Amino acid sequence: MIVASPVFMSGSANGVGVLVITAMLSFAIMSGVFFGLKAWHKRKHPTEDDVKETNRQRREREKLKRQTTEKVTAYMSGEKVKDSEHVPNGKRCGKYKKKNKKK
Repeated sequence: MIVASPVFMSGSANGVGVLVITAMLSFAIMSGVFFGLKAWHKRKHPTEDDVKETNRQRREREKLKRQTTEKVTAYMSGEKVKDSEHVPNGKRCGKYKKKNKKK
């Protein structure tokens, strides 16, 4: 009994097409596995910079990323961007307001 793959059984262009599609599919799977394992390794073994980053710095970085994403999506959808004034700790009491000095 002769066992042959479908690629080599047909000696026409269909065999080459199947070979190309198979190669592309295997490359896509290998790429996905590579980047998935790379991300998993980074999560399990953080770099020195990741360890030094404090929770406050991480929250600020995530907040900036979220605000940027919101602004971009609002701009792309044609909505007006809400420009709100940033106040420390979200408070608007007299302690944080600038006072006009009398001359």
